[in-house]
Amino acid sequence: MYTNNKLTKSIRLALMFGGASLAMTGTAVAQDQSADGADDEAQERIQVTGSRIKRTDMESASPISVFTAAEIEASGFPTLEKFVQSLPSVNGAAQGSNVNNGSNGSATVSLRGLGSGRTLLLVNGRRTAFSDMNSIPMAYVERIEVLRDGASSMYGSDAIAGVVNFITKRDFEGAEVTAQYDLTGEGDGEQTRVAATIGTSSSRGNVVLALEYTNRNSIWQGDRDFSACPLFDDGEGGVFCGGSGTSEMGTWSTVSDNYKGYVVDPKTGEIRPFNTATDGFNYAAVSYMVTPQEVFTINGSATYDLTNNTTMFLEGGFANRQSDQLMGAEGTFWGQFVPADNPYNPVGEDLYINRRLKESGGRAFTQDLNDYRMVAGFEGYFDNGWSWDVSYNYTRFVDTRVDYGRANAQRFLNLTDPALCDADEACPEVWNPFAPGTLTQEMMDYAFLPNSPVVRGQTKQFMANISGDLGGFGLPAGPIAWAAGVEKRWEDYLYQPDGAALIGQIYSVAGEKTEGQYDVTEAYVEFDVPLLADLPGVEDLRLAAAFRSSNYDFLDASINKKFGLEYTPFEGLLIRGTYADGFRAPSITELYAPQQESNLPYNEPCDNWQDDPSQALRDNCASEGLPGDFQLASNQSASLVGGNPDLGPEESESMTVGFVYSPEFIENFSVSVDYFNIEIQDGVGSVDTNTIVNGCYYSVDFSSPLCDLILGAEEMGRPAYNSTAPNRDNLGSVAGIVASLANLSVFETAGYDFDINWSTEVGTGLLKLRLDGTYLDDYSFISSPGAEKTQYAGYFAADQWEGNPAAFSKLRTNFTANYAFNDWDFTYTARYMQGTEDLNGVKDDGGSYYAGSAVYHDLQGSFSLSEATTLSAGIRNMFDRKPPYVTNDDDMNTIATSYDLSGAYWYVRMNMRF
Repeated sequence: MYTNNKLTKSIRLALMFGGASLAMTGTAVAQDQSADGADDEAQERIQVTGSRIKRTDMESASPISVFTAAEIEASGFPTLEKFVQSLPSVNGAAQGSNVNNGSNGSATVSLRGLGSGRTLLLVNGRRTAFSDMNSIPMAYVERIEVLRDGASSMYGSDAIAGVVNFITKRDFEGAEVTAQYDLTGEGDGEQTRVAATIGTSSSRGNVVLALEYTNRNSIWQGDRDFSACPLFDDGEGGVFCGGSGTSEMGTWSTVSDNYKGYVVDPKTGEIRPFNTATDGFNYAAVSYMVTPQEVFTINGSATYDLTNNTTMFLEGGFANRQSDQLMGAEGTFWGQFVPADNPYNPVGEDLYINRRLKESGGRAFTQDLNDYRMVAGFEGYFDNGWSWDVSYNYTRFVDTRVDYGRANAQRFLNLTDPALCDADEACPEVWNPFAPGTLTQEMMDYAFLPNSPVVRGQTKQFMANISGDLGGFGLPAGPIAWAAGVEKRWEDYLYQPDGAALIGQIYSVAGEKTEGQYDVTEAYVEFDVPLLADLPGVEDLRLAAAFRSSNYDFLDASINKKFGLEYTPFEGLLIRGTYADGFRAPSITELYAPQQESNLPYNEPCDNWQDDPSQALRDNCASEGLPGDFQLASNQSASLVGGNPDLGPEESESMTVGFVYSPEFIENFSVSVDYFNIEIQDGVGSVDTNTIVNGCYYSVDFSSPLCDLILGAEEMGRPAYNSTAPNRDNLGSVAGIVASLANLSVFETAGYDFDINWSTEVGTGLLKLRLDGTYLDDYSFISSPGAEKTQYAGYFAADQWEGNPAAFSKLRTNFTANYAFNDWDFTYTARYMQGTEDLNGVKDDGGSYYAGSAVYHDLQGSFSLSEATTLSAGIRNMFDRKPPYVTNDDDMNTIATSYDLSGAYWYVRMNMRF
């Protein structure tokens, strides 16, 4: 039978090529979900991410990739985070081990660079509460399915960019133990992974239990030459080591403006202007480059055949993650007032001082997160072959956080004001903020507070699905396959601030409790319609269609649809295409996350404004009383970030067109190319600080609407730079930028995915070659209504979802060569990322505005010591490729979220199977 031949071929190729197989055939090697006694046709039915239809002749119109457990292990990565984020179709500044400033400890994935919230993360086709890959153990994963087009019609909200579905082991038998140890070539950054999986089966069912522990040690920014200190351009093609204008001896300005940006020299005691090169605080030396964490997970699943056609299944999981971030010590960013009668006041005038509180050791942020997951359900087949399943999914996380080194601004004011200190019995003594090392332990005990908020969320999901075909009521080309189902989902979120924050006693910490919940009722229907078959020039032609109705309790009801077309003119060639409209409701955190201050980096437009060709800029900078050779002491802006309960939904349209070709004259060879195009309207986002500040200051007389998003220093509780520059704090930085979320953006991205695969026997072994990649032709962004379109493809710029800079390379590829013979197995991988330019690097000032291309070479060798034991060793980034230096004043002097920071990583792994 032709359809069964296609299925047999697709499964054979899947086993041969592993992860490349779905790019070739659009078919997954799914687990057998039929019950004992069902007919052979039912036994062969499969289901792949992006469709609910189970059938024997499925070749998807959607581009899908699958990566098996063996391929994940062969990559050498110790966690799923690094493996998934290395895929060419993944882009942007996702959360992970390289994010220190602004991290919540999670590991996320952003398909197409559109943001982790637009990539739906599933476990066995069901949602999680936190979407953190750290909570998914590598030992428990059987394969990863990546759907690279919109899937709102199948999975509802959040699937605009695509879906990453982690399929766990379900029919595992025996026992498997894995231990891996990683160490950088510098002798730091130790990583340890220990995992055990055990399973057993009977004639009625199966039970699997998996435990995994991973530990990642920190690497400091000061441990690498490229990140040891903040680098500044000297304007002549060189760089020098500088730092923050909030210095450890204090940078101060008098209220009368007789002094602006001065310090007391710690060696001579003389008063002189602040100098970035000699006085700047080196926050890099005391900050993490790679953040530490420990994760323990326990997961299990069970199936039991109640009857010949009905199976009960259970899934359960628990993960505990303890993660940390460490940044430079708190500073008196609020502009600490020091009255004239402070005995250490060097000029006898009232002044404001920005003093780095280095004595505290730094700002430490810790998370202790517990993530729970439970699924119970039934599945089976009717006598006519139709399949069905009903399940209830409950997931919940509790993130208990404690931050250390947070300041109480009022008590610091008491420390510098003799009258206030005398009035407070707890005040130990008057403080000298003009010299380093003067903050005593008693003062720190008095003026520092821990911050201990709790974040909690849960998702409850009921699902019921049925799938089959119309049999004899179909078309001449074959029966119409169909699926239908309903889903009910409840979301809940709570942010409970620290008690001191509630009454405003912790500087720059949100003090408002926020909570919210919503529910959604959905129904869908899907069809696969064979139009023509077995005709000259038309071996197979079929149409796929899916429709989903979503009814949120706080939004208008919506219907989303998807259409796909598959055309096989002759065996070996599949031409395919899809069109889908998408829908994304604002997430629970986007709606209810608290408003709080964040110090975001930006490029200062008024630096040396006297030399800028723009008359509008020169006029605006001069109107604020800035000198023509103005230099910003600190490149961070005090900004407001957070959720917005008035957000509406995003809407999208996506299209893919491509082909898969497996010529008969080249055995075991396949090539696929798919064009993608995604457009998002009413995108939830925030205008980045660069766009706001530069758009405002380059407009005539501050006339741009972007200027309305700059509230000024007073809004942030800071003194102004001077009376004519209310937008700036006393260090000169633009302050009070509104960066909270709104429906204001338009995104469009387009490009090509490609996969080339070939395998052949060489000597006594099998050689497999694979090249997959993504060419990003367009990634454009309109930040707000009326704004000009900004092109990100080929540039690095602030990720519109995460806020941190990311490189949006035009070309990313992974090439893998695997050769296995006898008891040996070798894998070589080359990961390539094309260079990018700084989107905001418009000035010819000798800076570095280009991040070069990078190729990372990975090598792994494995030897089977026995039938039960395999020893593997390898190295990632074999040639120790360093990240490029760029002039963007961001963490680590490079694009930390896009490049490898750690250098060469050696590892050894032992795997035992029983």
